[in-house]
Amino acid sequence: IVGGTEVPIEAHPYQIALLYGGARTCGGSILSPAHIITAAHCVASATPTRLRIRAGSARCDAGGILVNVSAIHIHPNYSAPTVDNDLAILTLSENLTYSLTIAPVGLPAFGAGVLASGTEVVVSGWGATGEGGANSPTLRAVTVAVVGREECRAGYRGFGPVTASMFCAGTPAGGRNACGGDSGGPAVVVAGGTGTGTGSGNDGLGVLVGVVSWGHGCGRKGFPGVYASTSFLRGFIGRVTG
Repeated sequence: IVGGTEVPIEAHPYQIALLYGGARTCGGSILSPAHIITAAHCVASATPTRLRIRAGSARCDAGGILVNVSAIHIHPNYSAPTVDNDLAILTLSENLTYSLTIAPVGLPAFGAGVLASGTEVVVSGWGATGEGGANSPTLRAVTVAVVGREECRAGYRGFGPVTASMFCAGTPAGGRNACGGDSGGPAVVVAGGTGTGTGSGNDGLGVLVGVVSWGHGCGRKGFPGVYASTSFLRGFIGRVTG
């Protein structure tokens, strides 16, 4: 996370760290006691037996609990070359017990539309605090605003398509956004903001509108972060989580 601040896990109890072969690779969010949502590109080549999550800790390397993953469900239309439909759901080998530090995030209602430009979203993770920099051992969060699709497409012309399964968010001057290592983590509209809906989980903690997907650099002016849209991909989420 670039331009953010350290936050306690109690403020983002849905945030988990995804560990592959023991090393943290990505972020994710708790949807239910048995399900985690993350980016498809984080787990596309993974085997479930090598994946674990750490939940309930603001540190990605200590504290909380470690839980094994029993199954990986990648969006059937995920495209590695274009990062389209960049969503995956993990089934855990045992159910999580909710607490002040472990809790589900809400989801958009079925049929929720495109996020309005300017909608503020909070992004969190243990990724780099600067382009090319080291990852953060402690959880950090930053607030960014949704950027219109056409404006985002113009900025990314030549870099890659911004499809209907994606939305963009950043700040006009840059300097605040997700970075390497934040992939798969949450972009949330906090309770009381626009874009909230009743879906599932705990809307009181906010609604998961996006999953950190890709971008050019980190917090660069004119290159907002690109997120997988949970409202666009809501049908897939519902099918897997029941």
